[in-house]
Amino acid sequence: MGSKERYHWQSHNVKHSGVDDMVLLTKISEDAIVENLKKRYMDDYIFTYIGSVLISVNPFKQMPYFTDREIELYQGAAQYENPPHIYALTDNMYRNMLIDSENQCVIISGESGAGKTVAAKYIMGYISKVSGGGDKVQHVKDIILQSNPLLEAFGNAKTVRNNNSSRFGKYFEIQFSRGGEPDGGKISNFLLEKSRVVSQNENERNFHIYYQLIEGASQEQRQNLGIMTADYYYYLNQSETYKVDGTDDKSDFHETLNAMQVIGIAGQDQQLVLQIAAGILHLGNISFREQGNYAQVENCDLLAFPAYLLGIDKDRLNDKLTSRKMDSKWGGRSESINVTLNVEQASYTRDALSKGLYTRVFDFLVESINRAMQKPHQEYSIGVLDIYGFEIFQRNGFEQFCINFVNEKLQQIFIELTLKAEQLARKVVRTVSVLYESLKPD
Repeated sequence: MGSKERYHWQSHNVKHSGVDDMVLLTKISEDAIVENLKKRYMDDYIFTYIGSVLISVNPFKQMPYFTDREIELYQGAAQYENPPHIYALTDNMYRNMLIDSENQCVIISGESGAGKTVAAKYIMGYISKVSGGGDKVQHVKDIILQSNPLLEAFGNAKTVRNNNSSRFGKYFEIQFSRGGEPDGGKISNFLLEKSRVVSQNENERNFHIYYQLIEGASQEQRQNLGIMTADYYYYLNQSETYKVDGTDDKSDFHETLNAMQVIGIAGQDQQLVLQIAAGILHLGNISFREQGNYAQVENCDLLAFPAYLLGIDKDRLNDKLTSRKMDSKWGGRSESINVTLNVEQASYTRDALSKGLYTRVFDFLVESINRAMQKPHQEYSIGVLDIYGFEIFQRNGFEQFCINFVNEKLQQIFIELTLKAEQLARKVVRTVSVLYESLKPD
């Protein structure tokens, strides 16, 4: 049975699987909600409404509900005309924007691995399909869609619970003309988990780009960037996890390069991005030993290649890793003195430099995407907030605390807005009831 026929069945109440909208549950309790979601999930219905809210349960498998036939089915349809779907939500937003002349926003939140990033992709893909436009609009659509693999390569990683976990927050704004054509956009990124560059928990990986580079680099790139196997690099071998089931790092690398091309990043700049990424890996292999009371680079031969990749003198790199400049004021005079570092401080300085470099590369990519999509003035927009999921590990760092805190605050705002909408609806119903009673003839 085709997916469209299956939807046709359910939409005409011939086939049921739990309740489509949990507002209609006879008894609203945590057990009733969980039981309804479980029942629908077991029958491969991964979407369920709670009023205007859409709940999505990750099936961890490919589903036949995201083809052009589904796009045709949901385009222009009323929300409750067909079964719950991310396309229904997106179509509703898009139509409301045009009809009400108001900007729209969707917040995607949930646990890590719940499918938030994939949901964001479906939203962007649907809008790209249903909106018209000429060559210029198509170019913007291509950038919107190609920004995903690029940002995922540099901003996503394998965690314990999720093989493609977003390790940064992203607010993507798709900007439209008054005719509903996407003709611009803007990305705001925040809280990149830069600590992952230098260390990872057990069974986790660094950012995808490193494994893509190692698997997909050409022979010339390998030679120019000094690409070795993943276990050679300290920044990759701490967790001893290099491969991910179902992930083709070599193929993904070529997709990343293609995305940079589509977005308009010049070939020279693409090379510099990869050069800095490789330089960070080689920088991580520099270790220190105690010499008297200060740190000394253990193997000076390892300084030359990262210095070359980063475009700096190796002696200057050595100085910056093993000492710091301190300004001193005495008797109205100021002078700068070099203070030598111990082994722990030198290791921290090396890692801080690596994290700082990676953050700047990531910011450069976001700026490049924004430059390619910018428009002189904004008319309408749809915002998509793809926040990283909350996680609880055996060892939780400060960044994980920030991630979890953001999710909690977001949930509080969401509940408050939902309750306010519900209270307003109830107040309207009561007012209408009172008015009706007063107008009834005796």
